[in-house]
Amino acid sequence: MYEETTIAAIATAPGEGGIGIVRISGMNAIQVADDVFHTKKIKTFRDAMPYLMYFGHVGKGDRKVDEGLAVYMKAPHSYTGEDVVEIQIHGSAEALRETLELTLESGAVPASRGEFTKRAFLNGRLDLTQAEAVMDIIEAKGSAALSQAESHLSGALSRFVRESRNQLTDLITKLEVTIDYPDEDLEDMTNEEIGEGLDAIEKSLSTLLKRSEEGRIIKDGLRTAIVGRPNAGKSSLLNALLQEDRAIVTDIPGTTRDTIEESIKIGGVPLLLMDTAGLRETDNKVEKIGIERARKSMEQADLVLAVIDGSQPLEKEDQELLSSLKGRKSMVILNKYDLPQEVSVKEIKELAGDAPVVSLSARYGSGMEELEEALRCLTETQDQDAGRQLFLTNLRHVDLVKKALEAVRRARQSLEDSMPADCITVDLVEAWNLMGEITGETVDNELINKIFERFCVGK
Repeated sequence: MYEETTIAAIATAPGEGGIGIVRISGMNAIQVADDVFHTKKIKTFRDAMPYLMYFGHVGKGDRKVDEGLAVYMKAPHSYTGEDVVEIQIHGSAEALRETLELTLESGAVPASRGEFTKRAFLNGRLDLTQAEAVMDIIEAKGSAALSQAESHLSGALSRFVRESRNQLTDLITKLEVTIDYPDEDLEDMTNEEIGEGLDAIEKSLSTLLKRSEEGRIIKDGLRTAIVGRPNAGKSSLLNALLQEDRAIVTDIPGTTRDTIEESIKIGGVPLLLMDTAGLRETDNKVEKIGIERARKSMEQADLVLAVIDGSQPLEKEDQELLSSLKGRKSMVILNKYDLPQEVSVKEIKELAGDAPVVSLSARYGSGMEELEEALRCLTETQDQDAGRQLFLTNLRHVDLVKKALEAVRRARQSLEDSMPADCITVDLVEAWNLMGEITGETVDNELINKIFERFCVGK
């Protein structure tokens, strides 16, 4: 067991709801539950059938808090690997608070952030990647992020790490036999065999690493910059996508002077929309700052929505913007389609290349369905692949795989430089340890505590 303390916490989100849950876990979970939950079906939860709900009420002495249900999950077959009792009552904040208070009076201590999942990890119920996936599921912003988090929780990343470490272990073992028993009649590994082993490991790590940017998009969303000249309709487009008046819209150029950020979900991947200041030459210091931020947002964006006023001939800023879209994930919005058009799709294609063009009127909402369908097509790949392929969605994992790959490449350089076998082994052992940090097999307690500090209380 993790330790002798028994912990308790409200496991449901703050606020009113139909059901609220107080979770108790630890060596004395049964005793605490017996003190606060009373049912005519059993005298004590020691007699309870695990995973069966019992009707009763929460209270102590003459003090009755609420009626509800309780379930006992016997160690080690519980979320934490310890004895766990969950009490389900009405989702009243006061009833939950009083129920938790009774558990503390009966000897439980308040659970810290992520302590239930931390105990699951320390008791061997989950490895560190699976524990982190629990929080990813809670924080999932779209169906793609949820699919990938569930994949990690089921052990997809753990299996990859285990296979990589097994490859490293096999190579290290063969090299160490050569180092430790030089006088024995053992067949040494040839440089070609060592190189083939390094190739296989390097290929698997680099392939996974290449998908880390898609993993970030799946988890956090597609950073989408809405850019264009003043009065092109950027703010109107933002409001139309959000279906609310989030940005101020006027006929005065330069109304938007700072970047406005909002999020929408189209398909399974969220879009983080950034409405930016209009791109133009200006002497206004405040507007200049906004324009500089707009350019920075465009540089950092995963997707650029270039808004062009179709009722006006293309100006220098429009042409520069369209030319900058080549080779980028982008889309051209030919806005103000309700007015006589001065810009053709052919003109746009000559400047922007293969960027899709959608004609619409953000002011009146016509053409928005076509835009949403075009945006859905852009995120379709990530949405479909999320449940089928393994992606790195956690920056900690990305950093560790990068470092492990660097160590493997150093080992390859040592091989090419005809260095002794023990020089190669040192780098391979480092890669082995780094991969172990992903699942928690070679991680220290300080890092473990930091990881679980970002969890919510009750999970």
